[in-house]
Amino acid sequence: MAAGTKPLPEFGVSQLAEPIGVLDAVLARIRALAARRLLWLENLASTESGAAVHADLPVHLRVALLDLDSPQKEARFYQQDARCRELSARAAAYGDAIAESPDNAFRHLIEVLGASAREADLLQVCLAARLDPPIAELYGYLEGDLARRGYPTEVLAARLCGYGRESMWSPAGALARWQVIEADQADPAESPPLRVDPYILRFLQGSSELDPELLDCASYVEPHPALARWPVEEAGRRISESLERGLPNRIWLVGQRLSGRRTLAACIAQNLGSALVAVDTSRIAEPSWPRVQVRIRRHVLLHGCALAWYGGQVLRACASGDVKLPLEFAVLEPPGEAPSEPGWREERIEMPRLLSQERRRLWEAFLPIAGTWTPEMQRRLSERYQLQVGEIAHVAAQLPESFDDVQRLTRAFSRGRLDDLGHLLDCPFRREDLRVPERLERILDEFLFEARDRIRFWEDEQVRRLFPRGTGLIGLMAGPPGTGKTMAAQVIAAELELDLYRIDLAATVNKYIGETAKNLKRLFARAADMNAVLLFDEADALFSKRTEVRDSHDRYANADTNYLLQLIEDYPGVALLATNKRQNIDEAFVRRVRYLMFFPKPDAAQRLAIWRQVVRELAGAERALALEKELEQAADKVEATGAQIKNAVLAAIFLARQAGRALQFEDIRRGLERELSNQGCSVSLELESKGGKR
Repeated sequence: MAAGTKPLPEFGVSQLAEPIGVLDAVLARIRALAARRLLWLENLASTESGAAVHADLPVHLRVALLDLDSPQKEARFYQQDARCRELSARAAAYGDAIAESPDNAFRHLIEVLGASAREADLLQVCLAARLDPPIAELYGYLEGDLARRGYPTEVLAARLCGYGRESMWSPAGALARWQVIEADQADPAESPPLRVDPYILRFLQGSSELDPELLDCASYVEPHPALARWPVEEAGRRISESLERGLPNRIWLVGQRLSGRRTLAACIAQNLGSALVAVDTSRIAEPSWPRVQVRIRRHVLLHGCALAWYGGQVLRACASGDVKLPLEFAVLEPPGEAPSEPGWREERIEMPRLLSQERRRLWEAFLPIAGTWTPEMQRRLSERYQLQVGEIAHVAAQLPESFDDVQRLTRAFSRGRLDDLGHLLDCPFRREDLRVPERLERILDEFLFEARDRIRFWEDEQVRRLFPRGTGLIGLMAGPPGTGKTMAAQVIAAELELDLYRIDLAATVNKYIGETAKNLKRLFARAADMNAVLLFDEADALFSKRTEVRDSHDRYANADTNYLLQLIEDYPGVALLATNKRQNIDEAFVRRVRYLMFFPKPDAAQRLAIWRQVVRELAGAERALALEKELEQAADKVEATGAQIKNAVLAAIFLARQAGRALQFEDIRRGLERELSNQGCSVSLELESKGGKR
């Protein structure tokens, strides 16, 4: 025994009768193993200090050269030395305590991550250095190098735990793959320093917090009360049965933004006794993908959570994991197409569309003031604006004070979703601004009534059974240019208190094969729940007749037309098609249109009404009255459209302003000539002035 070394007290396994925590047991075990090796090193130093062979070499070099510190000699010493036998028994007893502890996070980690017994020993050696820093200082001495700073290494762990010179871990092992232990850089001749990931230490200490490296992209989701028609119980039952058979579950949750997909996942997970961690794949930095993937799945496995991927790279996240979790959700927007992967029990759940009565109850729950509004206001809010549950919550969070505030916020919430595919049009026109034949007035009335009443009507399951696809409302407006088709669309949107989006055909139609279909899919998927009216101006360019197939371009053009037919038939919203060339539109589209509105050129009485209104609003009622006879003459003699009349009066206003006087009929005559000339009509109008200079 080295000088100054005190004899160890006798110790047996029976002395561990008192319960001991896992981490305390780890420390005690490693201390016993370290003390045992220290005895061996002290014995080695005392027996070899007087050796004459290579006496001029430093002790540690002589030990290495002569293989004095061989694992076999060390093992024999442990068997022969009474103190070492006692320390071995002590270490074994603490090892049993680690395995049998009731709060066994350590054993759970080893089992869940699939680590070997050797890796478990290596982890204990590394943990001891983190739990008690003086032990780390001792490690340098135990490895035979008093000068180096202490840290655990694989070589040292192997000697402490009795594995000699055998390997305890590899890059393919569980501890490395799950980033439980990471190796720092070292010189080629040295064993690299090993360190335990701080998250693992916190987990073993009882923390359930997320890994700090995941805080930018991951969070727990609180399971708010589920809506009545959410399939929480049914999905939970199927998942539970699958888990009992040992099958991993991947659930595709398909629905619009803010439709409650993550909340539904959290409710299903809670039903199964688990928490839910949701990861926004759009917030994972590109260089961090492999590391973040490992750490997310590690956290889920260790804590028994369910996982939900959402954001822009869900399919990438689902494809990049080599470990199949018990329960994984993938949150997608329509159409929600995803490849099937062998080895999973897969299920697709489409979020149920909210019924008007459900929206009404949600408004009252999130915004109590809504309960004080009139029944008509409540009906308009719940039926006209088909918001998702998250959208209702968001609008309510803005603390609107009135029904008008809610309408404004609701319409603003949908804006921007179409990106470059559509442009928001202002809708300043009123119904009385339209000058159309009586028959067209009736069709517009019928169209507006159906647009308002359709939501409750299509919620009837019997009706939906008979019309499983055609729940949308499509109107085709045909007629010569300038007859009020776009204005009618603006009036319809204003009457319905909805936004109007003109679809940008230049951004939709693409010369490259397949791109038009992609743009159309994106357009209709985003517009489905926008609470807006779509206007396809110059619709004949998009809904044109299919042609005889002469080459591949004809074939793909016809395929795009067929695909558009399916999309327009499945579209659940309100859409208007405007065209100057009704004859060019494919008859298959026309058959799917229930409202065909023809806008003829205005007759003389309608033209006079337009002349009066435009002059009155731009020049004032006094000038309109002064020019009444001339306006009657213009309406009777010139078959101008409403757009031509508006533009003619606008030109006349600027001519009068340029001359520094009130509007005269001569200004109107010149403005009308210019407008007709711009339209390709070279005319000289002979109109008599009967009062325009007054």
